Amino acid sequence: MGVGKILKESLGLTGKHTIVIVPPVLVSFLVGCISIVVIGMRMTAMEPDAMGELTEGMTDLIIAKAVLSVVGWVFYSFAQGMVASMMVELEDKGQTSLGFGFGRANEMIVSLMVAGFILGVLLLLGFMLFIIPGLIVAFVFSFTFVVIMLEKRGPIDAMKRSVQIVRSNLSVTFKLFAAIIGIGFLLMISSVILSRLSLIGLLASMALTGAYMGYTYVVFIKAYLQFKEAGSGFPRG
Repeated sequence: MGVGKILKESLGLTGKHTIVIVPPVLVSFLVGCISIVVIGMRMTAMEPDAMGELTEGMTDLIIAKAVLSVVGWVFYSFAQGMVASMMVELEDKGQTSLGFGFGRANEMIVSLMVAGFILGVLLLLGFMLFIIPGLIVAFVFSFTFVVIMLEKRGPIDAMKRSVQIVRSNLSVTFKLFAAIIGIGFLLMISSVILSRLSLIGLLASMALTGAYMGYTYVVFIKAYLQFKEAGSGFPRG
């Protein structure tokens, strides 16, 4: 299965079985609401005039947004665990449910959230260092949560396994990652515009972000399953 086919089939699957992207959409709303409570709606939307009014509180804002970023990754890690479980049930039975995804993710909640915290910190530091290190972290650890759920590994072991899978399938994974980043960039522009159109626009931006995260999860889960079927980066026998 080529890169284009994985992207197309993932889009078709999320359109037909929208339930699989519900977990990250709910997390997006949750994180967004926490952000509004902690730093306010105008700061969450990054309105220029609101940022301009901020002077001595800038350090506190940066710290708050950094903490929210890491907390967000912890929550998204659980959502990704749910999506992985629901995808497997879809493959087996042709249908799935939020209850099934939640139950399976809850079994691995410690590993998921520890990995989410570690990656959240690494991504935060990486993006603070001129973005590129953050992209590298996101790339090499892109299969971490899938491995936790489908191979029942601990967080550190899953991170190492993700690096191994990426290395064994470097070309395909890089093309998928580049496509996802490209889509994300266009989505970011849309989200920024929406988030400045009052509360409704901000909520729409949250929904869009969550749907994008869900689609990303589906893409890499499908890639993982394809690699496994081909035995690429997986032990044979």
